[in-house]
Amino acid sequence: MYLLPAIDLRDGRVIRLEQGDYDRQTDYAVTGLQQAQAYQAAGAQRLHLVDLDAALDGGDGNLDQIRTLCNRLDIPVQTGGGVRDRADVQTRLAAGAERIVIGSVCVRAPETVCDWLQHFGPECIVAGLDVLNSDGDGWIPRASGWTERGEHDLFQLLDLLTGAGLMHLLCTDISRDGMLSGPSVALYTEIAERYPDLRIQASGGIGQPEHLEQVSRTGVDACIVGRALLEGLVPLEAIRQYNTNPCS
Repeated sequence: MYLLPAIDLRDGRVIRLEQGDYDRQTDYAVTGLQQAQAYQAAGAQRLHLVDLDAALDGGDGNLDQIRTLCNRLDIPVQTGGGVRDRADVQTRLAAGAERIVIGSVCVRAPETVCDWLQHFGPECIVAGLDVLNSDGDGWIPRASGWTERGEHDLFQLLDLLTGAGLMHLLCTDISRDGMLSGPSVALYTEIAERYPDLRIQASGGIGQPEHLEQVSRTGVDACIVGRALLEGLVPLEAIRQYNTNPCS
């Protein structure tokens, strides 16, 4: 498993939201480029960027800053937020991103994402599925800032997407996002057992170094860490510790 540092951008600033709530925002006194360069210097092999403006309102959002980061860094960038159509994917790839994370479209129109997997190639697409298991009926993906419930459960949706060639999954347990309470170990273990060829990125709940060790035993390919790195709860040295092998 490798550690994948995350930077969330809003109005060009580095911020974090608690459980995706735009009214529960923490600002950090650092630019996106400064933070990205610090992660690169600490041994990161890839960077995860989230465009919160595009996620909220659509459009280009922080595309200029994302383009700058892609051009100034020596490591590849994956980015998501506000990807609604094929042109959005193409624009972000043209800006220099290696992979594009697709969220709500996966939930609302998975057949569209199946088409994109064929058009752009599976190496360029990451299914970003935010899931909740609060209704007693399994893990249900959510869309539109987690307000919209998907028609398929997580595994039905993954069966469809992997059948079309999906290689990369970013999966977040909504109940743990930004809460620093530990990873959703049972969720990632089940996904890894069901889809052994899927390259899984765990996200949500990392609040201390021990949490990284817990998630590393689930079989995931990578673990995304945002707030815990920004606030020093997970030291920068952990990036190099978990990135000793080439990432995929």
